[in-house]
Amino acid sequence: MPFLARFRPAAALLLLVASSCSYDLNERPNAGSVAEGADQPMATAAPLRDVRWELRELAGQPAPSTEQRPFLVLRDGRPRAEGRAGCNKFSGPYTLSAGGQLRLGPLATTRSACPDLATEGAFLQALNRAQHYRIRGTTLSLYATDTLGAPLATLQAVAGE
Repeated sequence: MPFLARFRPAAALLLLVASSCSYDLNERPNAGSVAEGADQPMATAAPLRDVRWELRELAGQPAPSTEQRPFLVLRDGRPRAEGRAGCNKFSGPYTLSAGGQLRLGPLATTRSACPDLATEGAFLQALNRAQHYRIRGTTLSLYATDTLGAPLATLQAVAGE
């Protein structure tokens, strides 16, 4: 028994070292803190800018069908957001800060006569309220305060902007 007692501290130290080295350096968040995105590999995440992000969910509900699917594009090289809210087009500035912070607006829209403006208004309101974002794979989630609650809107990256 004294023989095993001598190896217990060494075994405990070995377990601590092995568990502390298990973090894969290829797993990095692309927004927010390390804790909230460490399980998502950066290599598979879509870039934020110059990608067409189409609306999939709004306030936790599937996006209603519209004649033209609402989308958002954040231009690289110039801080310009543009897209379609459904019937009307919009554009405006955006700011991107460290820690997954994103602010859109003020956004200007065209004023076409549209049969249903409810989805459009809710989408524009979500964009104006957004302060944080998170990308997981090809999904962009926009949040009002932090990335812990439910997203204001969820968008999907699509090929061909």
